Amino acid sequence: MMKQTQTNSKSGFTLIELLVVIAIIAILAAILFPVFAQAKEAAKKSKTLAETKQTGTAAQIYIADYDDTFMLMHPIDPATGTYLHTNVAASGLGPYRLASVPAGWGPNAAAQAADAVAWTNSIFPYTKNNDIYSGSGSLNLYTTGFTYPAGINLPTVGLSGNGLLNGYNATAVAGVSSTPLFWFGNGKESYRGYSYTSPYLRCTAVGTAAAPAPPCRFNPGGAVQAGITPRSREDTYEFTFVAANDTVRVFGRGNIVVFADSSAKYIPMGSDTPTPSGGAVRKYFEPAYTYYGPQGGYPAGNVDSPMRCVSAVGSPHYQSMFRPDTNLNYDFGATGMNALCER
Repeated sequence: MMKQTQTNSKSGFTLIELLVVIAIIAILAAILFPVFAQAKEAAKKSKTLAETKQTGTAAQIYIADYDDTFMLMHPIDPATGTYLHTNVAASGLGPYRLASVPAGWGPNAAAQAADAVAWTNSIFPYTKNNDIYSGSGSLNLYTTGFTYPAGINLPTVGLSGNGLLNGYNATAVAGVSSTPLFWFGNGKESYRGYSYTSPYLRCTAVGTAAAPAPPCRFNPGGAVQAGITPRSREDTYEFTFVAANDTVRVFGRGNIVVFADSSAKYIPMGSDTPTPSGGAVRKYFEPAYTYYGPQGGYPAGNVDSPMRCVSAVGSPHYQSMFRPDTNLNYDFGATGMNALCER
């Protein structure tokens, strides 16, 4: 009988085959990782858009309950009528005054009372949620120099209000679907327990209990408060605390804006102009006429010159994108700073 023999052979990958597989995996990773990052960013943007839409709805309910008037965008001392957002001496808290959210934890009783009327706290009874102001984890939290009480959980706020609508009559808004009410005007920066207004009105009148400061309202033909000498510029745009956060491109290449009619939309913003003098930006919906970036620690979309216009020659300048008396359709020509507003 013949004996049958069986030969066992071992097989495996050669070194070249392993290298090919590794190369293929590396190529696939290089292709897919940016896709995953884009998908993650898109998810954050969609979540933020849905959350900020809620703030617009809450604002509309507030307006209906308060005689068709927008909420105050700045903290105001109820005892003297003084707007603490721009008064160093009156606030005792420095010129860059943010409103505490919620109002009850502020540094003192006067600040708490003033913060209670600021926009985030005014619409809270209608939102019941302070977390919808955060920007869904897409922003960088800044806490340097802030003092917080122990044992209290404070919300993170990235959304900012349009100060030109401070106490303004809603029926007087020329273009409710094109006038911003809220947007991420802090750039990629958020604050724990504080809300922000950008731009804000220069409400500098200081009142007393016997003679309260006059109301502060957008006024295309003069000063924002009675008794104040009109200035060439009646509003202010502040930059972020950290240069790297200073950009209007908060979500991808744009920003999320809630309009005065409560609609919310993602808007592409900012140019890729390398220097401030490299050319004008004259797009439909832009907060600035020229942009830095990226250079000097600032990212693309950093505001260099806010876009401003005037209602008449000699009238105060206000930032064009935020004015409630215009329908946004801007093309300002060579300067963009002293042009008449389009209507």
